Amino acid sequence: MSQIEIKEKEINRALLLFVLPFSIKENRIVSLKKTLSEQQFELFKLDDLSLEDKYYGDFQISHENIEGYYLPFTNKILFPSTENQEGFHRYSRPMNLDCKYRTEKFSLPFKLLSTDVTLCPINVGFITIRLQIDRGADFSAVMDFAARFRSLSPGRNSESEISIQGKEDTFKDVKEFITKHINPSITDFFDKTNMEESYFETFPFFEDDKMYVQSIFSFRETDPFVKMDVFRAANLDGSDQEGKPNISSTNKRYINEFLKENSYDRWAPDTYYVVKEDHFSCITNEQRSGLDAIVSQMFGEYYYGTLLNLFHKIVLLKIANDYSEIRVDRDREKVEELIYIVNSFTANYYFIELATQSQGRDIFLHLRDVFKIEAMYDDGKQTLYSLYRYQESFSDKKNSLLLLYLTLFTVISGIYGMNQVIDDLKGNINWERLMRYSLFEYIALFVTVSGMIVSVYLTISTFLTWRKDRLKHKAWERKTAVSTRKQ
Repeated sequence: MSQIEIKEKEINRALLLFVLPFSIKENRIVSLKKTLSEQQFELFKLDDLSLEDKYYGDFQISHENIEGYYLPFTNKILFPSTENQEGFHRYSRPMNLDCKYRTEKFSLPFKLLSTDVTLCPINVGFITIRLQIDRGADFSAVMDFAARFRSLSPGRNSESEISIQGKEDTFKDVKEFITKHINPSITDFFDKTNMEESYFETFPFFEDDKMYVQSIFSFRETDPFVKMDVFRAANLDGSDQEGKPNISSTNKRYINEFLKENSYDRWAPDTYYVVKEDHFSCITNEQRSGLDAIVSQMFGEYYYGTLLNLFHKIVLLKIANDYSEIRVDRDREKVEELIYIVNSFTANYYFIELATQSQGRDIFLHLRDVFKIEAMYDDGKQTLYSLYRYQESFSDKKNSLLLLYLTLFTVISGIYGMNQVIDDLKGNINWERLMRYSLFEYIALFVTVSGMIVSVYLTISTFLTWRKDRLKHKAWERKTAVSTRKQ
């Protein structure tokens, strides 16, 4: 098999952003916020301009550009101004720690810039880790690092270890690095329902041992990249067993078709964006001024676009997963809850038109296409339609049965007449008179007493059902909300 010739390059700068989605335990939002505050995480506010250069190393993002990028109704959800408002509540902490990643093949220094925990509606959360690799590192080593770092499973990369310089702490895998160094208590809030035997799975249906990657690879003007490098960046192709640069295809036609389908080349040949289901990368020759603008967009506007699409995908997968586990004849309350969640998600959080700029809209729609959001949403709508049909059928049968009972009581009482026995039930009851009733009078007595019992039962049952429904809706509201006010 013929190989494609690949020239090794040194990067000018690499910035990597890893996103780990997780499911939050029921009714633990408030305690999680308190824990984050104790760990020196602070609420991200778009109107606080002092945060523009606090979490991004040598770079900064423009809050004004972020606000202008999204439409007003989207801004309300992505950037709530207080904890009492609904939306994505991001808590951030600057780290700025020099670290080193060691494997049996290479050793690569990197800087841990910052970390976020973003709390979203419907008990979805995201852990974000921002890293920076400075100039001088080989492109292949950076690819290897990114591909290995996004993997949480110790079994796959058991030869890799992470050491934190300055604190004499060594972590055997990324999982331990997150749980013991970046955010020691975060796993206490992971919802592991039906995942009792798992240690770090965050969803039973997601790519649980992998993080989503968003990357920027900057090269020097004197060492420009080629299309093969764009392909390698998109697929995180590092080095082979011999330590030479590797590429996961030997077919140039396939590579060109891949880039044509998945890349956004509006600023080619100096800058390419490539979107995949597990990686959103930017590869560029832009130097400092141009690189500043790219980092601001990737860590700002495009990061939130990625986060919103990941949120949409995960919620739709959760709905599909919950629906697949429902026993329709028995889980009536679960069906009602799922209908409520679908309606709440659609009404409050499912946005299609949200970007004001053409290039931003193009990339956002590209993300939606790659994540297959529309297809999953259409499937969710079909699910909702079938649930509605079931609920209507169930309610119709119940109402028809109740109407039959009431009709029978009405007809029988009309035939026999309740007044036949009503007088005997006034004041002190003459029990001797009751003992001498005829058959038809006994039937009238039974109809009268049972009718009163049924009426009392229906009144009490209606009140208890109304009260139970209110409590259920409050619980569902808490589940689909993030604000402190609704907890």
